[in-house]
Amino acid sequence: MPSPSPSVDYERDPRPDKTARPSAAGARGGDGRVKAKAAPARPDQVGLRGPDFAAVEEFLQLLARAVRQFHTYPATSPLCTEAIAACHKVLASLETRDRLSLRVTPSELVVDHVATGAATVVEHEIVRRLHRGHVASIDIDRGASQRDLSRFCSAMLGCDDQATTKTTLAELLVEHGVETIVAQMALRPEVLHVGAPQAVRSDLMVRERRRRQSAAVSGPPSYLYPPDKGWVRLDPSASLDTVSLVDLAILVDDPGEIASMLLRLTDDEAAAESRDKALQQKFSDVATLLGSLDPQLARVMFSKLARAVLDLSADRRTDLLRRTILPGLLDGRAEGTVLRDFPNVDLAESLCLLMDLETAAPELLTTAMDRLELTPERREQVAPLMEARLREGAEGRKAGADGRGTDIDRHARRLIQVTATQGKSFAEFSAFDLSIDSQTTAALDQARDAVGATDLPVVQLHFLLNLVRLEPNPALVEAFLRRSVMALVELDRARRPEAVAAWAGEYRRLAETLREPRPDVAGTIVAALASFCTPARAQALSEVHATGAAGRTRANAVVEAFGDAMAPAFVALLDDPAARNNARALVPMMCEHGRQLAPALVARLAQAGPGANRAIIKVLGFAGPGYEGVLAEQLEHGDEHTGREAVQALAHIGSSKAAAIVGIHLRKGNNAVRAAAEEALRHFSPAAASVAMRDLLGNREFVLRHPQIAVRLIERADQAGMTQLEPALRALVPFRYRFWNPALVRVARRASTMVGRR
Repeated sequence: MPSPSPSVDYERDPRPDKTARPSAAGARGGDGRVKAKAAPARPDQVGLRGPDFAAVEEFLQLLARAVRQFHTYPATSPLCTEAIAACHKVLASLETRDRLSLRVTPSELVVDHVATGAATVVEHEIVRRLHRGHVASIDIDRGASQRDLSRFCSAMLGCDDQATTKTTLAELLVEHGVETIVAQMALRPEVLHVGAPQAVRSDLMVRERRRRQSAAVSGPPSYLYPPDKGWVRLDPSASLDTVSLVDLAILVDDPGEIASMLLRLTDDEAAAESRDKALQQKFSDVATLLGSLDPQLARVMFSKLARAVLDLSADRRTDLLRRTILPGLLDGRAEGTVLRDFPNVDLAESLCLLMDLETAAPELLTTAMDRLELTPERREQVAPLMEARLREGAEGRKAGADGRGTDIDRHARRLIQVTATQGKSFAEFSAFDLSIDSQTTAALDQARDAVGATDLPVVQLHFLLNLVRLEPNPALVEAFLRRSVMALVELDRARRPEAVAAWAGEYRRLAETLREPRPDVAGTIVAALASFCTPARAQALSEVHATGAAGRTRANAVVEAFGDAMAPAFVALLDDPAARNNARALVPMMCEHGRQLAPALVARLAQAGPGANRAIIKVLGFAGPGYEGVLAEQLEHGDEHTGREAVQALAHIGSSKAAAIVGIHLRKGNNAVRAAAEEALRHFSPAAASVAMRDLLGNREFVLRHPQIAVRLIERADQAGMTQLEPALRALVPFRYRFWNPALVRVARRASTMVGRR
């Protein structure tokens, strides 16, 4: 982090010479609080309405209703989808502007300096949520997609939880990959109380300002904290117009208090209540501020900072030394400077903490002492203390069999002794034990062999799978998936169907996981898997399936992995006249996975040709209950061959609903369908067929028109032992008196015989 360079007045000084953001700017009010400079007067908010203002108001009304729908129903609900579609249509019609800028007030939105939305659904659903979420303005691009609007409505609902989650609306939009809708958050400056500065500190601050002003600076400014983040409340008698962070460090004169103020600027109020915790977290920033002061003043301030570090509890002090101070010392940063003001005993103990590092060598102690630039006299005082500390540590540990502990102690003693010559030390280059020995060489050889043996397509698929899981933007997900499909193609060319099936299954399971929280990404994954499943690969898969038990196992694994993504390729292959004869082996494989393929196949019934339609109908019969209605539609609108296939599929399903549909078409269908329906009804179980047969035999018109079928149905019922038909059979007995119609007499006799047997 760069050190803050001098600055006087952030508002008036245009030079890019400040790293620390001034914590106050503008004129001081009568209550002592430093206030920001007044903004220029804005035009009258009423303004003139533009030609498209009515469309803007309509868009806001629709957007507010969409937010209400998202609050009431899931995002995938048709009500939410329709509301977003209406918003998108009106937004796209705003051709006179590229962006729609909305300024948020407590009760209304301001568009083109015209206030709108007060006391309407816009205020209740949009304005109040944005105001609670501390949103100052919203910019909506006219090219925003329906997905962007949907994500915006979902993120709006999180504005109420911002106080607990600390996640702003702008961060939520960025997290979901929404770039066409930008939320500008309102400034929430933190007020820091300083009171009346002492005259001595005020003089020091003035001299320090002059020194920074005279220093030559260049380059763009770099801020420790966001601009306008903090204000300083001063005593009314103070004559300060602005206060920077560097000025604040001089006025407060307490490192712990400075750390607490800096922590408050990051909106961490709870942690700022503990001075020790604040100093532990903001030590680097405090050291950076103090390091930018005049060297003499910095020495005084660092001595106070050292005292504050020594006053910390033992655990906090040790953690701060290991994580911040000692690494800063080795890197030459300001954090390590505080060690110069440690007493000799504490300094020796702190430096010996470097030996706790796993890869640390004794040379590291020499490097640390060189960084501190200690005088020879002090080095002579600290060296024995460090030697004693290292000896105590060595005695507390058991030396290894090779005597490594004794060697380290001897080497450390030699390194920390003071010599008469003071020259350039290269000890820092060997401060860590990184020499290449036999074990290192063996590890490098193993790494080289591992790189050569890496299965590149598998590694790429694993990496891309994690990217797809984390990325919310469907456009980027589509790019990742294109590369994933290329890796699957490489595995397919290498004739590795097991690996193809395994990774396709991983991607499909990820799509199932994301179907509710991120349906757009889930749809992109399914589309990518479908792009891999070409008709040529489907043809090859069917040929493998027909080779025998082993081939059937491999082909089934691939189909199970891709799931319904295989459906488009199967339908295209069945519709191809040139490949239709070779695709006959495809239908049995599809039937084995009927339940998995059925949803996607049903969606393609309307576009598929007659041959593919009949194959799909057959597969639906193997999918089980749930598709009786689809098959009934094919019976009504299909040709004779399609109708027969649909009846057979219903018979294969075997449910009571399927039997009822077959019974209806047996009564109302043409001769071809009626024959197929009668044959199919024989294959239903007695429990499923009894309801349909009771309806048929109880229909007087059907029996009169088709007595031969009625006789066969009664014989089938008698053979199956159906007992629920007795009321319908008794109604058929009077037909025995119609001697002019022998067929009806046979129906009556069969019914009478069956009733008498019961």
